Amino acid sequence: MKVRKNASAYQELANEYEIDLGLNEEQSIAMHSNQPFMLNEDQLDYIVDQMTVTVGIDRYLQAHSEVLLPIALSLFVINERLWKIMERKPWDKEKMLAMCTIPLCTWERKAETTSNPKGSNRWDIHPNSLELALEKNPKILVCGEGGDFSGFIEQSQITMRKFGIPESRKLIPNYTFEQLQMEVKLDRAVFEIHPSPRDNLDYDYSEPARTFYNHGFAISVPGEDVILKVSKRKSLKMAGEVFLLIGSQILEDDDTQHYRALKIDILLRALQRRFT
Repeated sequence: MKVRKNASAYQELANEYEIDLGLNEEQSIAMHSNQPFMLNEDQLDYIVDQMTVTVGIDRYLQAHSEVLLPIALSLFVINERLWKIMERKPWDKEKMLAMCTIPLCTWERKAETTSNPKGSNRWDIHPNSLELALEKNPKILVCGEGGDFSGFIEQSQITMRKFGIPESRKLIPNYTFEQLQMEVKLDRAVFEIHPSPRDNLDYDYSEPARTFYNHGFAISVPGEDVILKVSKRKSLKMAGEVFLLIGSQILEDDDTQHYRALKIDILLRALQRRFT
């Protein structure tokens, strides 16, 4: 757990599932005074034990994974061919861009600001799906609309289409809006919950790393264990190594989202226990 939750979220959890939270004295005081606080790992384990005691951890994960929806996603693929392509970037050539993203992220001239010099514009996330198939040959299935990396394009080509006036020939990432379907086999997967940002990854044209750190997880897996289908194109296995980020956008200052965020934290802890 990386973010404090409102006392009302914990109370709602205890009431809905009739479980004990195992709070210490300081947390109990915060609970009664309606102050936000965090649970430690032992307390999360205690809650997971109660939530899974009758159905088992696999059924719990399958039944509750919908709390993550709609998901944000970034698919990073690491291989020599893609590193060669990254050499065309006008910035951070040593950082890999995501090959697929939810949501779609594109360059917009009006989005260029001091805090966003690359002009990255993140679109809204549309409804999508995530399924955990864990009984035999465990895998994750994802389906949704997002962005597919299609190399680089001159900025002037976009401004010409929109405004009829050529501008800079600077290269920018070209992501196209596509229907994405992904199957990730989990037999050899390494899971990490609340993954920290990685220095060799470029998050500028994908969901911010903080989303996955606060409310998400990462999977490291051989590329051949990931099958990607983009719109009507042929399904392809990835080449090299894959680092997949999946998480949920939570507005921390929106009190109505704290209960969902708490249930995500519990789900992530259960996921970590299942695969580590």
